[in-house]
Amino acid sequence: MSQPATNPNLLDDVLKYVEITSFGMKRAMDEIDVHRGMQKKAADLQPPLLDKLLAMGLVAGHQKEAAQAMLGSHADTLQLFSNLAEKYAALRTEKSAAAHNLGGGVDAKQAGVTSPEPDGSSMTSPWVGRHTGEKKASDLAILAVLDSPPGR
Repeated sequence: MSQPATNPNLLDDVLKYVEITSFGMKRAMDEIDVHRGMQKKAADLQPPLLDKLLAMGLVAGHQKEAAQAMLGSHADTLQLFSNLAEKYAALRTEKSAAAHNLGGGVDAKQAGVTSPEPDGSSMTSPWVGRHTGEKKASDLAILAVLDSPPGR
């Protein structure tokens, strides 16, 4: 025959132990599910991000495999982000310096300026009020009136 338990609370203690451990296991499983979900989401974002970085020129073509490996690790992703931030800052500084290069010549196409009309006609010229030493069509019309005023 079996002997009765010497500790009357043993059964209650075992039930509490099972309850606490099952609660702990459930929380651990929930954390694992959340972690796996975040890993899957990050893995799904990696290929389009890498393609975008290549298209923008922030990652060179010969560095594609290294960048892909860096995107697979959180610490390496942060290092890649840091490198990209430095490169972006350098490009922005370079662009700003080029924009403030005063006194330098600018190509007419880059400046958006069209060349003046070869015939010098004020009627076809895109410039209004342009000062030239040549007589314009409007000048000729005024001079014709001045040379022979009406009613003389």
